[in-house]
Amino acid sequence: MAKYILNHDNVTPVEVEGLFGGAGKFLRFPLYSETEAPPFNLIAVTEMAPGARVGLHVQPDQQELLYILEGGGRFTLDGETTAVRTGDAILANAGTNFGLANTGASPLRYLVVKCRYIDTTARAE
Repeated sequence: MAKYILNHDNVTPVEVEGLFGGAGKFLRFPLYSETEAPPFNLIAVTEMAPGARVGLHVQPDQQELLYILEGGGRFTLDGETTAVRTGDAILANAGTNFGLANTGASPLRYLVVKCRYIDTTARAE
């Protein structure tokens, strides 16, 4: 049962500088990867320092769900920017251009879930 329940406090964070060409410091707490939880590529909690930003990027082969746990910022999707805050769920479909910035004075924490894109339009009937 232990491999199915993982507490954030027992995960060693990885420090990252400027995700996807962005800027600032990030702490990523990797919970599960594709090895443990296919078809999910990544399930992690990420903490962004004030002023940090994830650079605009496209992930052509995976969808990404972000859930804001704490803090606020600005999310850009295909050129349109909007404010986000605690409790917001954000879906970036495969092939979209997106990024996230922490515009607040405190850390922005979010859960990220990445999943391989599966094209359902080509399914046989």
